[in-house]
Amino acid sequence: MRMSRISSRGRLPKIRKISALRLALLTTLTGLLVMFAFSGCSLLHKEQAGGPLSHEINEQEDVVYSHGYTIKNLDRLDEFMERRSGSLRLIQYTPEGGPIYKELRYKGGKLVIAYDTTEDDFGPKETGTFVCTALNREDESTVLKYTLTGCEGEYPETALLWIGFELSEMDDFGFVLKYGVNLRNEINTIQEKLVKDLQDGSVAEADHFKLSHGQLQKIFRELVLANYMHDKTLTGSCNIKPSVSYELQIDINNHELQFAWSECDQSADGKEMTALARYIIGMVQEEKLYKELPDIRGYYE
Repeated sequence: MRMSRISSRGRLPKIRKISALRLALLTTLTGLLVMFAFSGCSLLHKEQAGGPLSHEINEQEDVVYSHGYTIKNLDRLDEFMERRSGSLRLIQYTPEGGPIYKELRYKGGKLVIAYDTTEDDFGPKETGTFVCTALNREDESTVLKYTLTGCEGEYPETALLWIGFELSEMDDFGFVLKYGVNLRNEINTIQEKLVKDLQDGSVAEADHFKLSHGQLQKIFRELVLANYMHDKTLTGSCNIKPSVSYELQIDINNHELQFAWSECDQSADGKEMTALARYIIGMVQEEKLYKELPDIRGYYE
């Protein structure tokens, strides 16, 4: 079953709360980053590539980042950094929708980066290569940075990929996570309540449930990294009895997203969403309000 994004308010999604001025500033900043990373590449290394990189995208292997929307196969980049061998392709879309192609390859203990900006309508259309000594990963609360360092030429440090997840830029954010056998557990930040399945036919409820901004920021980060804005192919069918099911509703920027799946869904999307749900559940179960709820009294056979 393909679980598409659903808007109960009849609006297209507004990914970020951006005024005209902020949008102009964001576009300018992104343009500067692109210029910094690529216009200066001819200064980093004089060697030119033989031609454009392949513009065919491998959805299973290439790292693909659409600004403010989706990030695919990010684990491939982390594996590449840990392996320190072979090659990796990265396709990054600008805010205007133009793809920038990059290919990273370890050679002689260094990183050779080939780039192709020929499909970027708002930047320099060029191809080339430059060389750096290392790729560093820096994980902050609102941004995940991948930075090339020790680069030859005028710019020794260059941003390769920055993924932002600043919650304060959203108009609103809340979620409802139902889980367990027959979905009898519920974490609801919209109605501010918790429901715990006692597994004896009854449930315990707590009102006035809230998570701190810091906790919501962490959850939002996991949502972005789980590619929450991208359509998921999920299944609720399961041959385990009884089985654990999940339903997740996200309300963000006057837009509603819904997902449903079971523990039997071992697809990449299913595993990703199950890990996200368990992250949220683990965080909530450490809360004092949850611990004050009655202990589970029964069990499911």
